[in-house]
Amino acid sequence: MQQEDNKRKVRFEGEEEERRDDDDINRNPNNKKCPIIGVNDQFLDPYAVKTSLKEEEALEQENEIVQFTISEGITAEELIQNLDIRLYPERDPIKNNKFVPAVLSLKTKKVSNNLDRPPIDLVCVVDVSGSMIGRKINLVKDSLRYLMKILGPEDRICIIVFTTVAHIVTSFIRNTQENKPLLKKAILELKGLASTNISDGMNKALWMLKNRKYKNPVSCIFLLSDGQDDYKGAEQRVFDQLQLLKIEEKFVIHTFGYGQDHDAYVMNQIAKYREGNFYYIDNINKASDYFILAMSGMLSIYAQNVSINLKSNDCEIVKAFGEGQVWYKQDANNYKIQLNYLLEGESKDFVFELFVKEDYTLNHINLQIEINGQLLKQNLEFRKDSNFQINVSQEKEGQLNEHVEINYQRAKAGHAIGEACHQAQQKQYQQAQELIELQIQQIKQSPHLDSLALKIALEDLEKCKMYCKPKIFEMEGEAFLMKKERNHIVRQSSLTNLCDWNDDQQQNMEHLQNGDLQLSAAGSIKGSDSEVSSQPDFQRDIDFDNFDPKFIIKQLLKMKQFKKEQLEQEDEEDDKKIELLKEQLILEQQEEIEEQEVANQSQ
Repeated sequence: MQQEDNKRKVRFEGEEEERRDDDDINRNPNNKKCPIIGVNDQFLDPYAVKTSLKEEEALEQENEIVQFTISEGITAEELIQNLDIRLYPERDPIKNNKFVPAVLSLKTKKVSNNLDRPPIDLVCVVDVSGSMIGRKINLVKDSLRYLMKILGPEDRICIIVFTTVAHIVTSFIRNTQENKPLLKKAILELKGLASTNISDGMNKALWMLKNRKYKNPVSCIFLLSDGQDDYKGAEQRVFDQLQLLKIEEKFVIHTFGYGQDHDAYVMNQIAKYREGNFYYIDNINKASDYFILAMSGMLSIYAQNVSINLKSNDCEIVKAFGEGQVWYKQDANNYKIQLNYLLEGESKDFVFELFVKEDYTLNHINLQIEINGQLLKQNLEFRKDSNFQINVSQEKEGQLNEHVEINYQRAKAGHAIGEACHQAQQKQYQQAQELIELQIQQIKQSPHLDSLALKIALEDLEKCKMYCKPKIFEMEGEAFLMKKERNHIVRQSSLTNLCDWNDDQQQNMEHLQNGDLQLSAAGSIKGSDSEVSSQPDFQRDIDFDNFDPKFIIKQLLKMKQFKKEQLEQEDEEDDKKIELLKEQLILEQQEEIEEQEVANQSQ
């Protein structure tokens, strides 16, 4: 029986390698192969062989969608009226011959409940490499089960796992009561083994999105990984696959990086390809919080493919915070904001700077804003135009606008964090810290320092400054800075800044914190063909009915040793981090003493 399963395993890997050879020129135009190595010989992978679906099988098992009916409770005109567009200058009036901060604000009202929302197609791409064994993979399982609780019966879930190669575990299956035992079984049987190949997991997910027979109105990919991709250039291969497939439907990619080992740059880049969010999960106990925060945003889509054009013939738009991420310059007087999705019950603030020439003689300038997109609830294209006047004075400025000041300081904080991250990547740690310190001092001088948003920005800057130190930056500082840059520029939702949450995010996070999203007992899942035990992975991964007892004992001992080594490695990493922090503290104390001695001598 062991030989038979080994043959099946070899045949499966051979089919994977043959498929890769056929697609290699599409995946990698430079013809640099992403090598396929055998599964780590510490493990036998009968689960992957037995349960993986070939792409054709996955399409055959795909559930049909429930046709989304256009909402009858509210008209398209009312939905458009619920979109509030405002433009605020730093002062009113402003002075010419000066760079003036301004904020373009969008606000949508919550007009429906979750029963009236467009259904979702969610693809979960899960890293199940060896480093995920134990606590991490169990937390991922809990997170996926929480998602099942907040998703509805019309939503569909597809689960893909990846190690050295990727496997389709479930096709797009509706989250109905009848299907939940199957989904729970697939989730609870996730396990860790072998190495990490992020791009193969993403390629499978993109292929499923492209070739699915049915399509829900909203689509999303969640990518979860805790490690470095074993094959360099993963982000480029994902980009190449996106270019090759040319998926017409709008979708976002949210990436979740677990702990300090993951490749923050790769995960951040993949999220940016589809205007998604990169979540750095520094505390794995908060994994479910990040999942629910991200998923809740997808439950309240107001419109998709939203384009916002800002232009003026009276002034120059000299700078936009988040250029290349949310802002895209068309010419000196015209900027464009592109959003995959706009959410209900959400406030968005986009910060920019304008400049009025010294010889401008009129007492006001005009700016035009055009917003268009597709209303999902009505399946209807829409457009809304707004004109704004800003008063101009050559003598006296108006009072400082609190809303603009707070958002301007936040945007500058995000910009400083991004610049500091770039400096630290070039090993210029001192310059990185100085950039952040400069922004800290500017925020401290703000008359609105007591606002919650600026208090959070100040706290984030202080942490980023600490992370911009040698060794600490390489360990986890890069991921932390990337996350905080997006928090303050793109206004990516975070666990610490509640003012960026929309209504559904607030509601579901309250449910989680109040214990309203309790998971069922971990012992077993009732209602499935076979109960799935919650015993440790290294026990559950062995098929006791089909293997030789001596082989089972051998495998269990190897897995036990592997888990022991993993725990020892985690302890060693924690000890290293503590020692680094101690060394850094001693250096700072010595620098303070030296500075004090110099100051005393000068006196």
